[in-house]
Amino acid sequence: MSFVKRSAVLSARPGRPLAQATPATEKQQLAPGIRPSPLDGRPTTSTGTSSLDQLLAGHGGLPLGTCLLVEEQGTTDFSGILLRYYAAEGLVQGHQVHLVGYPPEWRHQLPGVAAPDSKAKAAQPAPAPEEKMRIAWRYEALGNTATPGASARGDAAGQGTFCHSFDLTKRLSPSACKGELHPTPSTCPPMFEQPSQTPTSPLKAILKHLQTKLSTSPPTSIHRIIIPGLLLPTLYAPHCALPSEVLQFLHGLRALLRQYPTQLTAIITLPTTLYPRTSGLVRWIELLCDGVVELIPLPANPGAPPPPPPSSSGSGTKSGSGSGPDKNEQPQGLLGVHTLPVYHEKGGGGAGASSFRETLAFSLSASRGLVIKPYSLPPLEAEGEGAMAAAAERQVRISRVAGRYLVFDIDDVVHIRRHHGICAVLTGTMPQNPTQNLFLGLPIELHAEEAKLLVDKGAGYIADELADHLSQLSAMDEATRGAYLQHLRQQRRSAQQVFDEEKAKVQARHQDKRKPKPKPAPSSSEAPTVTEEDTSTSLFSTPSPAPPPPPKKQKEPPLPGVTPTTSHPLLPTPSSSSQTPTKEVPPATAGNYPLYEYLNTRGYYTTPGLRFGGDYSVYPGDPFRYHAHYLANSYGWDEQVAMLDLVTSGRLGTAVKKGFLFGAEKPPAENDNSSAAAKGAGEVRVFCIEWAGM
Repeated sequence: MSFVKRSAVLSARPGRPLAQATPATEKQQLAPGIRPSPLDGRPTTSTGTSSLDQLLAGHGGLPLGTCLLVEEQGTTDFSGILLRYYAAEGLVQGHQVHLVGYPPEWRHQLPGVAAPDSKAKAAQPAPAPEEKMRIAWRYEALGNTATPGASARGDAAGQGTFCHSFDLTKRLSPSACKGELHPTPSTCPPMFEQPSQTPTSPLKAILKHLQTKLSTSPPTSIHRIIIPGLLLPTLYAPHCALPSEVLQFLHGLRALLRQYPTQLTAIITLPTTLYPRTSGLVRWIELLCDGVVELIPLPANPGAPPPPPPSSSGSGTKSGSGSGPDKNEQPQGLLGVHTLPVYHEKGGGGAGASSFRETLAFSLSASRGLVIKPYSLPPLEAEGEGAMAAAAERQVRISRVAGRYLVFDIDDVVHIRRHHGICAVLTGTMPQNPTQNLFLGLPIELHAEEAKLLVDKGAGYIADELADHLSQLSAMDEATRGAYLQHLRQQRRSAQQVFDEEKAKVQARHQDKRKPKPKPAPSSSEAPTVTEEDTSTSLFSTPSPAPPPPPKKQKEPPLPGVTPTTSHPLLPTPSSSSQTPTKEVPPATAGNYPLYEYLNTRGYYTTPGLRFGGDYSVYPGDPFRYHAHYLANSYGWDEQVAMLDLVTSGRLGTAVKKGFLFGAEKPPAENDNSSAAAKGAGEVRVFCIEWAGM
């Protein structure tokens, strides 16, 4: 047991005074709009677009000393919106903004600062100081990255706003600008002046201008360079597009970024419609930039209705304040990320991030600006409450033909796959080539357990097609029979019309190939001479008219034969109320039903597993999107399973990268009076085996 006082310093010798604790040095004050990166601590600044800040390799902004290239396809100007936000953020933060190509009047197009939403702030009171979570300073400065419009734009601990909110419907007022906008020398050649004998490159003049501004500014000032529409013919002289000019300019700009790594950032836009990425010049431009993103606008749908106006209720206020995305907001384009700013020159930026590896989309709104988020397909328009209720009440007609369970309606096939997880097997073939097995179609064949599952759920009924057809045909009248024959005749005429159109196209194609070349016109010396006898005969003789040919009876060409694929016009589809649902399951497959029902109720899709030596191939979702995870076999509860079967199935499943799953249903006890026992259903237990070696 130790008797040394806890507060005493053990290493201090008697008689030696203790070293006084030196006061902590004050934290270095960062410039407005600058915060350290959460990855490596380098200073970063905001691009004015919060979602773009979160995309830049996890830095939470654009690192100082780097350059971002924004490429855009088409004739839209989404990249110009990014530049306006970038310039407006710099002016509000008090940075020095250098504009290339545009005149100083461009500042009147910058968006204004959005007014704070007092209702949203009142609804979310600030937490008490003692309740504040103590986390690392780097994560606290970032705020909540899941909602770009909330904490990421709010005030950090002891710092100002990192990323402001702007409104495109307003204009940036001079009172809100703390920085200055510096226009650079014009890049357009003089139009009404004679060109000099030794013309100077405007790009070199811009580099000299930037070098002068940076060298004369204090070391704590932050500079932003805006280069819109690089190599655009309306902004730059033709000789600026030469590789020797533009590459020297970008090398010089990169040198300035490395010379002032704590003061300078730049954003460049490039129209890829004029300069595609496949050209060598654009590839060199991308290599000289630290980050490259590409905007791909989606084609507009002129027939689409306008989006509904936002409601004035609480939900509308919430979506307008930036706390959540608008459900009616559709993506206006895709965003491709090619490279991102890295930690250092040897790489490393973005290697662990997975957000930019997803398919990203962007949308533009007046209040939220350009919002970048993962792209997802919009939900089906019919998936409303009414459609879901109709789908729950819908019953699928299952035709039993020669002991097989078939579904002929394509809508029923889609319904059972989407809402019940039943894929079934395509068995239909073409009448012209019935032996082919590569491209099968309707109908689909259900297994007995799949048909029983639909009947048990009340989502389908089984109809005996033989008895149904005989009863309907015996009760058919002449009017129904005549309408059906007329329907078949119309189908034959439509088929003949299609054949005639295809035949005419082929004949026209062959006539163009066999068309004789035009003969040259005979000259005056080779013109045929007309004698006196010929003249008298042609002038005074009256030829007798030829008798008209006898009229021929036009016979209608024989129409092609059409094999009807369904009997819907002849036999109307009976309602489910007129059918007697059956739950018959062949004895050979009755033992597989408990395991199949167990897997289906847990959201698994199944297909026949014969190719892998099992009863089912089990998928975690639709087989169109996932690979099979398990090979499933069903056994009886008291059935003995041979060890050789377990070993071979386990090794086979491991070889095809799947687990071997087997299960059985426990029969209910005799004295069990539960509802499951009353229905004849017991507990299903499943096990999975994977071969691990010896």
